[in-house]
Amino acid sequence: MGNPANILILGAGSGDNRVAALEAAGYRCATEPAGTDILAAIDRHRPSVALVSVAEPQGLESIRIAGSDSEAQRISLAAIDIGDAPDALANCREAGADDVFEDDADGRELVSRMQGLARLAGMEAELVRRSATAGEFGIQVGTSIARPPDEGGGHLLVVGAEEGEIETLCPLLPKSGIRFSTEPDPYRARSRIEGSEDESFYGALVYVRDEEMREKCDYFCRSVRNDRRLYDLPLFLVTEHGAFPDHGSAYDEGANVVAETPVDCDFLDTHLHLLLRGRERRRAIGQRIATALGPRTADDLGNIYSTEFTRVHLDKLSKDKADRGTVSSAILFFVPTIGEVAALYGLEEAALLRQQLASWLAALVRVEDTVGRTGADEFVALMPDTDLADAELVRKRVVGVLHQSEFRLTDNVPVGIEVYVQSGITELQENDSLEDTISRASDVLE
Repeated sequence: MGNPANILILGAGSGDNRVAALEAAGYRCATEPAGTDILAAIDRHRPSVALVSVAEPQGLESIRIAGSDSEAQRISLAAIDIGDAPDALANCREAGADDVFEDDADGRELVSRMQGLARLAGMEAELVRRSATAGEFGIQVGTSIARPPDEGGGHLLVVGAEEGEIETLCPLLPKSGIRFSTEPDPYRARSRIEGSEDESFYGALVYVRDEEMREKCDYFCRSVRNDRRLYDLPLFLVTEHGAFPDHGSAYDEGANVVAETPVDCDFLDTHLHLLLRGRERRRAIGQRIATALGPRTADDLGNIYSTEFTRVHLDKLSKDKADRGTVSSAILFFVPTIGEVAALYGLEEAALLRQQLASWLAALVRVEDTVGRTGADEFVALMPDTDLADAELVRKRVVGVLHQSEFRLTDNVPVGIEVYVQSGITELQENDSLEDTISRASDVLE
């Protein structure tokens, strides 16, 4: 798990299995009785995610209150114990919940979907940090982002279903306000989902009819999650009973929400709109974070942060570890090929390769990660809410992409350049420094 996030649960009873399941997965849980002042509870526990029981009327009002508060709205809000009233899902959506958990007495769905909720709150926290660091360099980055309105709409690609099949499974789907296009072949869907001038998609609804289709859909979901450009694309899986061993395996492949047929139309409509609303919120946060990169904070290359900005920002991540127990990591990249190109073709060609590599590195990590240059041929990525295991996965993916790519320089270099990248990871410590971080990562370069 990326970070042992703090979870606040309002209305959990003693011996609640959901608390046990979350704690077993590494989350730190705090509970408050139903009716507790949610703003006071958030201030007391400083959670990343608040799970609010809506079994009592004040639960929905608590979600509304937190969602309209300038500080509390930075955390993710999810409704639990919603009951089976006909309008329960719609009420939770209207109140501003980021997710809704129906029948989840054992906490399995909570655990499977908690990472997405924690990441959303982590992006909000990084926006505040990045704004503070940019402010020290004279760049003002606003941190107040209103929650996206629930206006519906959007365009989804239906994967694995024939034309009209999803409408048969869920007859009310066309009334959801969401536009659909169909692609029966998951392999062709993988190309279409990237978008074009003719069509673009806000997410995908994947239909898994049997085990054979599951393997193809596994490929589709994994490849989307491994593509930095599509990493945040919402994926809703509709599966026939038995197509997946359990929902957990579907979530492992990258699904955001999983439902078995027959799918309740209100469930599908609500969760599709929640997924699309979450996508818009992440995009808004990401765009705001990106404004911290400017002439005063950028390296001479112009497309990543300077050494000094990286140093100041690392101090803030290190302080968060001391104050809140957060876990963050750093990846060091050393590219000796840059020096080799300078020797063979000259400094201008080496500078062009360096700039291209900087752009690639920034594009291959999350928007909330900070990529800076710390040496002539050395770069570092600071990754909040990321433990060593997850940082290692990112390191291997980034290095793999770079090693399989060719970089075209000027006409003076007649061939594409294949780069060799050395890399190492380290977990940030309390009172850490950039120099110590680089030293630890350098010790494990491979």
